[in-house]
Amino acid sequence: MLKKHLIIALFVLFPLVVGLACLSSSKTPTEAPEEEVIIGPTAEEIPVIEEETEPVDTGDPQDLVLLDKSLWVQEDTTVFVSFFFENPNTDVLFEDVEYTVYLYDANGDEIDSDYSTVRWIFPEQTFGIVFNFYLSDENITVDSATVDWEYEDTSSPNGFTYPFTTTEAIFWENDDFPMVTGKIYNDDAETYTDIRTNIICYNAAGEIVGGGYTYVEFVPGSDDMGFANYVDVFDDVASVEIHPTFTYSTIYYEGDDFWSEITVLDDYFYVSEYGYIYGGALIQNNTDYVLEDSILYATFYDDEGNVTTTGDIYIDILLPGATIGVSPWVLSQPDQAVTTEYNVLVLPGEVIDDYELSDNPFVVDSTELTGDYNDQVTVNFTNTYSKQVSEVEVYVLVYDADGKIIGGGSDWIDEPLPAGESTEVEVWIDCDSEETIASIEAWVLPNYWTEFE
Repeated sequence: MLKKHLIIALFVLFPLVVGLACLSSSKTPTEAPEEEVIIGPTAEEIPVIEEETEPVDTGDPQDLVLLDKSLWVQEDTTVFVSFFFENPNTDVLFEDVEYTVYLYDANGDEIDSDYSTVRWIFPEQTFGIVFNFYLSDENITVDSATVDWEYEDTSSPNGFTYPFTTTEAIFWENDDFPMVTGKIYNDDAETYTDIRTNIICYNAAGEIVGGGYTYVEFVPGSDDMGFANYVDVFDDVASVEIHPTFTYSTIYYEGDDFWSEITVLDDYFYVSEYGYIYGGALIQNNTDYVLEDSILYATFYDDEGNVTTTGDIYIDILLPGATIGVSPWVLSQPDQAVTTEYNVLVLPGEVIDDYELSDNPFVVDSTELTGDYNDQVTVNFTNTYSKQVSEVEVYVLVYDADGKIIGGGSDWIDEPLPAGESTEVEVWIDCDSEETIASIEAWVLPNYWTEFE
């Protein structure tokens, strides 16, 4: 039971690691051509920048600098690439930077490529980027790697500064499946979403020996959020470095009043005999609005406050006043970790105006534990709406005899369901097999793709 607290030649052996000698081919337009503008959040979705920046008109800024502190490594079908950018300017903010990594064979033919974006690179900021490639053929040999980049615009930051710091980053050996966990602290009062978290690992000599990256769904204003992810490493790890970055999808929430829009009515998580974490939460929409893309995020800790793992789940559509039970997918904790505490936080989604429904027309008629190992729940429900409905989401929580949440799951049904008719769906549940299920609750709600005809 957890205590709940609310609140580069071919690399074969490591000594042969080859650094990135030719990370170049930069492109630096002050404004990208119209056809190259990347689709993402509009400026209105991130108004803090529109309000606090202005164009730089003091001449062309110095370009971003690709530092020598870079590395690419191939081990079997895994290729790890890490590089560092530096903004050498003291008063220039780079906006909408897109960078692309290319892998080539000995003939100069492209093997693979991948790209990502960072919304802003701040004055005098240095940060690391990580890519992990997984090749389809073990006979493919990477001979070289390059990175290209371009940015859409520059501006003056006018007081807008990089808000993130990281603390308590820990490398876990995890029985040859290494992980890194830690906390990202947000110094701004605003809550930011979709933060890419680059993880870089070093050996005792200070050399890069691997890493990885993950996305943190949101980081609350003036608070921290935990992260956890697997990493690829190629030598003993002595330290880790974390570089959170804004992405094109980052939006912000101002103030803190919105946290009351969704309430966690009940939650319970526990660690099984084999170290897996199960459980779930019952949440309620306290508003009169339809909310889209709400996110439940659970962070797990040991007795010393170190993050051991995280879990999350998106709720597509949450109708006004609706109560539903959700069971997030939780990343397995490291085998050395002892999880004792957790924190559950729900970020309300965006308001949908003029939605088809204001009340939930789906009535659950029955639930039954099924499956060869009692690992499924068959949910029978009726569409009481006046229209045929297609695509709905089904959520399930299971409880023990004491009324504690011991697991759950979700699924969807995409077949059209005419008005007044009933159907059923089997939902696989995530629950410790040693637990005894005494009761079941189920909820049916529309999702992104629900159509009414």
